[in-house]
Amino acid sequence: MDGTVMIVAIVFLGTTTGTIHKYLDAKMSLARRQASEGEKNLLREVQALREEIASLKRHEAEAILSFDSTLQTLDARLKHLERRALAEGTGGQVAVGPGSTAAVEEPATVLAQR
Repeated sequence: MDGTVMIVAIVFLGTTTGTIHKYLDAKMSLARRQASEGEKNLLREVQALREEIASLKRHEAEAILSFDSTLQTLDARLKHLERRALAEGTGGQVAVGPGSTAAVEEPATVLAQR
């Protein structure tokens, strides 16, 4: 090999190596940028999930409170009806409630058949 061919080969290898190096740097830069964007998207998704969980917890708490207030309202209505029935006189009937355990017997009546 003469010196000129050797110089051309060295320059060619240097240029090729530089080009490959720049190409790989550009690929690395692109990969880093995509990873950074992926992390940002992941953080956004995690934040959205946290907000949704908080919303579901609020909804659950509201539903529990609503159910509890409905039960209290029904209990108050039942107590009111029991007091009203007792005040008006039951005529041999017993008000149904947690405190009433004794049953009242009514006399049997026989209907005449024709």
